[in-house]
Amino acid sequence: MKRLIYSLLFITFFFQGCSFNKSSLKTVAQTNSAIQVTYYKNEVLKSLSSYKKKLDLRNPKAYNQDLAKNIYFQIDSNQDYINIIQNDKKLNLAKEYLYYAFSKEKIHNRNDFLILGLYKLIYNAYNLKEEHQFSAIQYSKSDMLELYKMLQVIRWKIKTAKDLDGNFLFVTWQNNWQLELMIRKYNDLNDIKNLKFIKEKKETIYDSSNFSFEILIEQMLVNIRHTLKNINVEPYEMSLSALKSFVFII
Repeated sequence: MKRLIYSLLFITFFFQGCSFNKSSLKTVAQTNSAIQVTYYKNEVLKSLSSYKKKLDLRNPKAYNQDLAKNIYFQIDSNQDYINIIQNDKKLNLAKEYLYYAFSKEKIHNRNDFLILGLYKLIYNAYNLKEEHQFSAIQYSKSDMLELYKMLQVIRWKIKTAKDLDGNFLFVTWQNNWQLELMIRKYNDLNDIKNLKFIKEKKETIYDSSNFSFEILIEQMLVNIRHTLKNINVEPYEMSLSALKSFVFII
């Protein structure tokens, strides 16, 4: 009984001394939301680093090995100091990098354009140039929505975009025998058994596609969705027709 009385007295004096009101509680809630958004931001960046590692392993001739260490450091340190020069012009904007990432023309180090374009979208949306965010309302709703929209477009294009010769720009979900089949362009499907990876029994036509790339992008989308809800924005899914018709322009 005494313990209960002491507890009640403590609670009474505590609230009288602190003079809590609705405004104070709202500030605490906003600060808590900012902490959550910081967590989601870190998860998005972690997924991006993992995606780069997998993409470079799967497309080993499509990235600059000398630049790789700096790209990882830039992501880990939340900086934005890498600017590639393409066609005698220094690229600064995310849309410029993504334009070259998905260009049908022959592009050297295509992976780097994709990763840096994605990073610049994240850098802008999460306002990484500011070291600390004390409230979720400090984030730009339009920039965060733009990130969510662009990531949906990027996910679609990675799976479907091809160059002028009909080859996939990025090898991600495809099995090796599927890529070989595209190059050799058999007319008779029975000849599939003669494909290198099928013949050597390294793969079968029943093997599932590689979904690990899709999983990483979905993880990014999930964390961005959580972020949007924390800043009082309802995320929306793009239609298939919108995804198919989207074009990066510089």
